[in-house]
Amino acid sequence: MTYCTSSDVGSRLALDSAQRTRAANRLTSVINRATIDIDQEFRDYGRDAPTGATGTMADILKEICADIAASYYLEDEAVFQTANNDGSVRSNYLRTRGFNNLQRLAHLGDVS
Repeated sequence: MTYCTSSDVGSRLALDSAQRTRAANRLTSVINRATIDIDQEFRDYGRDAPTGATGTMADILKEICADIAASYYLEDEAVFQTANNDGSVRSNYLRTRGFNNLQRLAHLGDVS
């Protein structure tokens, strides 16, 4: 299951629709990486991956996925595309926020 869309991640990165189209493959890649991390975190807590999540749980997972995927995108951009670390602070913030929320949610197992 994929928890967020390229539009969700693109909004975190302030990409317009043309930029999202050009970055479609990279966005798909970072979303897949974030999805694996989410599933693995739940398994680390001895829980099933949150398949078929609906309602509030799906909304929270979408936000977590978008944060983590955006951090991966920024990190990849800094490593492979630029000579400096322009996105490092923002990337660290998104990664920390995403993983902190993911750990809380996986520990609880549900939002109800």
